[in-house]
Amino acid sequence: MYKAAIIAALFLFGHGGTSLPALALPHGPEIFLMAQASAAPQEYSTAQEESPAKTPPKTAEEKLASQRFSEFNHRFAGFFVLLIALLTVLEPRLAARFGLVRYLWSVFFLIPGIYLFFFSDPESWPLGSQTLHYVITSNAQVLQHKIFSLLLLGLSAVEFLRARGKLQALWTAFLFPAMAAAGAALLFFHAPPGGHMEMSAAEHLVMQKINHQHFGFAVVGFGIAVSKAAVDTGRFHPRLMRNIFAVLMGVLGLLLLFYAE
Repeated sequence: MYKAAIIAALFLFGHGGTSLPALALPHGPEIFLMAQASAAPQEYSTAQEESPAKTPPKTAEEKLASQRFSEFNHRFAGFFVLLIALLTVLEPRLAARFGLVRYLWSVFFLIPGIYLFFFSDPESWPLGSQTLHYVITSNAQVLQHKIFSLLLLGLSAVEFLRARGKLQALWTAFLFPAMAAAGAALLFFHAPPGGHMEMSAAEHLVMQKINHQHFGFAVVGFGIAVSKAAVDTGRFHPRLMRNIFAVLMGVLGLLLLFYAE
């Protein structure tokens, strides 16, 4: 549920004069209480790893906490996506005076990447009781979240090297678009919590709502990948494509900020 973030995410990328509606974002100790509740139960024996279906179902309170925590993660990513959209617009005017501005690209990908890697699924590796082997073999949803966080960290590395002037070859212009497209494609294979176990009618409707939102993330993500390729290669009206990229990043950021389950 947190992909998106992800991608946000991935694309984890508004403008002055536009104020966003107040969003009920948890903060302080409440975040960690939700994380602990969403992680329950946290004790996984060898037998449970071999038979995950035996894990006791979550209570209504735990499901609500998990839902709120998922929404917070999406909105956390959306905030940084909006910052990247804003940076795309302002960087040409600020870079000449403040050279360090170009490194903000890397920072705005790095922070959500680290957060999502460690805290998006507190019950799992590397901080929780679920081992890496269990995540890879038996928890597709968490595995997707880890992949998204690695994509964000990869984007951070690419933008850091670009700011240092280390990426001069033409093929390097496609690193960002390739990772953005990979994240968008992954959104089409969203894994529901608990795998594909039988769901009630109400749970099925919730999953449909989540999948529809992820589909929107994916469509915008592919647009981001294409426009960024045009910007970084300097082909096909780069100034226009830079503006389109900024708009798409802003749209993705707003979609993440208004994500609801």
